[in-house]
Amino acid sequence: MTGSGAAGARSGPPAAGPVSRWLVLLALLALALLAGVAFGGAAGVGPLDALRVLFGLPPRHADPALVEPLVWVFRLPRVLIMALAGAALAVTGAALQASLQNSLVDPSLVGVSGGASLGAVLAYTTGLADRWLFSVPLAAFAGALVAVVVVYLIAYAAGRPTTGALLLTGVAVGSLAAALVSVLILATAQHRVHEIFAWLLGSAEGRTWRDVRLAALPVAGGIAGLLLLRRLIDALALGEEHALSIGVDLLRGRATVFAAVALAAGGAVSVTGPVAFVGLMVPHMVRTWTGPSARTLLPASMLAGAAFLVLADLLGRVVSVTVDLPVGIVTTLMGVPFFLFLLHRARVGRG
Repeated sequence: MTGSGAAGARSGPPAAGPVSRWLVLLALLALALLAGVAFGGAAGVGPLDALRVLFGLPPRHADPALVEPLVWVFRLPRVLIMALAGAALAVTGAALQASLQNSLVDPSLVGVSGGASLGAVLAYTTGLADRWLFSVPLAAFAGALVAVVVVYLIAYAAGRPTTGALLLTGVAVGSLAAALVSVLILATAQHRVHEIFAWLLGSAEGRTWRDVRLAALPVAGGIAGLLLLRRLIDALALGEEHALSIGVDLLRGRATVFAAVALAAGGAVSVTGPVAFVGLMVPHMVRTWTGPSARTLLPASMLAGAAFLVLADLLGRVVSVTVDLPVGIVTTLMGVPFFLFLLHRARVGRG
């Protein structure tokens, strides 16, 4: 259960060839983005017509007045938001798994997703979201950061905690945040309940270019921060004793990583709602190919996470002809068996 950080950083599989690795990941992301724009539930609009409009060419079989808004107003912003959120959640999951030395960690398990959800829902229910453009991402980041601070204060109250104590504290704080979200929904006006509930399921339906701009800055800032902290993350992955021996302040080091995680994950959650298991699944899939070093794992997780969530959202759009399945449900349906498989493998490994 705790092998991906310490043990993985010491040995791990050999990394794939550097050039081929990045070319494959970039090609996968490009194909995912094109597929996200090309396919969907719109009747009468074929994928080739959608791609022609994307590249500035007139459609051959559909009305341009129908295809152009579909591509530029609805599909492309949605695809870009999914890419931003997938990149943020995958990178933050990889950083947390390494710095906490636990292969079953994702942002939801340290209170980040719950705190971000609470902040965003608070902005919606108080009406702040209607009055100020940047209120939702700022509230989501603030909620994520407050959750991290609370987790740290509680966990460190009795001295330097174990990784398990940090995770259990994070789960408790996340559960408290979820309960407070429920209270806010019960107290809010009836006409906003459906909007908030749909957001909590995890979705980019109806998102616009404004939402892309709102998410881009915090997500890019958080990811950039984690990439700059790659040496610190690798030091933490090798164990607390190793980190202390080379002069790492554990409290300050983990707090810095958590702040960057809160910024990236908070920006993602603010526009998509909580999307579970991306930060768990993608780093595991990438790590077996790139190796455990944060220098390669983090950017590879970023590219793979962006492609993964775009494709998961596309699956939710095409699997049903009556309604778009929220991407949060799609990732949960994939993530639960993935989590159980990891848990079983960890138990077999210990036995």
